[in-house]
Amino acid sequence: MNSIKKKIEWDKYIIALSPIFLIFYISNETYAIDYRAFYLAGKSVLNNLNPYLNHISLSSDFYGPINSELSKFSGWKYPPLASYIFTPLASLPYELSKNIFNLISLISISLLTFFIIKKRLFYINPYSLIIVGISFPLLSIISRGQVEILIVCLALIALYFYKQDKIFLSANLIAILGFIKVFPLLLAVAFLKNYRKNKFYIYLIISFLILYLLNITLCPLEWRQSFIERITIPWNQIPSGSLKELPNNLGVIKDSMMVRTSDARNLFHSHFFVFGFANPLLSSNLYLSGLIGTIGAFICLFKYSKYSITLCFFTIMNWINIINPISWIMGLFWYVPLFIFSYEKIKPSLKIILVLPLILPPFLNFSGYLAAIISIFISSFFTRDSLNKI
Repeated sequence: MNSIKKKIEWDKYIIALSPIFLIFYISNETYAIDYRAFYLAGKSVLNNLNPYLNHISLSSDFYGPINSELSKFSGWKYPPLASYIFTPLASLPYELSKNIFNLISLISISLLTFFIIKKRLFYINPYSLIIVGISFPLLSIISRGQVEILIVCLALIALYFYKQDKIFLSANLIAILGFIKVFPLLLAVAFLKNYRKNKFYIYLIISFLILYLLNITLCPLEWRQSFIERITIPWNQIPSGSLKELPNNLGVIKDSMMVRTSDARNLFHSHFFVFGFANPLLSSNLYLSGLIGTIGAFICLFKYSKYSITLCFFTIMNWINIINPISWIMGLFWYVPLFIFSYEKIKPSLKIILVLPLILPPFLNFSGYLAAIISIFISSFFTRDSLNKI
């Protein structure tokens, strides 16, 4: 595209970042209940407690709104080694901690966007950034304090390292993603047809084994057993804990979407725009969702590896939402790289289809599937000239 050779119009990109003020407002007035689970996992580690169990009976400071309440388990359900990531933030007061976490997420994606524009890795249309800034997935991530932005950033950096022939760093980052959330390991599929695949998979296995040894060394057997138990129990069948009722002055405030806790002012536990699944039809079937997600990823591999590793990688990203049976609307942030990459390349009449997964009301529970379908047929959306220059 000729536009990539022109002088970068930074003023347009600065304007495109204007939704950040709305995002900061949401960050400040929400309780970020998913981040609360991360925070309590770090707090448990600092107190030599099992991060997967609900410790509300020990202290009201361990109350996890919505995600744990009085259940046996806490809201933490990621690999044991990841518990240590949140220990520094868990040493801070909760409100300060969750705002710093959201700020780190926003700064990370902003710096990565700046790097892509500056290095001209591919053209980013400023209008696409505005759409992302007001999209339901991004607003939901900030509202609930999810880790998705940081994971997507790491995935994109892994792709950059791979294209720069820094294969070990790329494989190492993919392995790290697997020890934060298991499902991003699907991204390794994107390199199966590349001539450097043998080196990549050797490094990936070595990195994975090192992290696994760290996991065994640093994480007690009890944690690892609780992790397996936690992820194998359906989300709506979690058993109750020993405590029968919450301590006084804790809990969701009646007839409101606000929550009262011992370590923060009354804040919104969530917003209406976070209520939506990305994979509702398979939410109770881990094996079937894994099978369908993997098949979708391989379809994208064989269809797009002939064009470019970038397009192949971005399309496979969309199947992480399908391979994860209980993914929520926040997981649609995995669609954002493909959206931004494709926005300037597709036929103008089809732009609205590309935008739909980001703007459809989450309660329709359809956006994740639409993003996955788009990833399979995206080459049909491109103009002939764009397809030849990918």
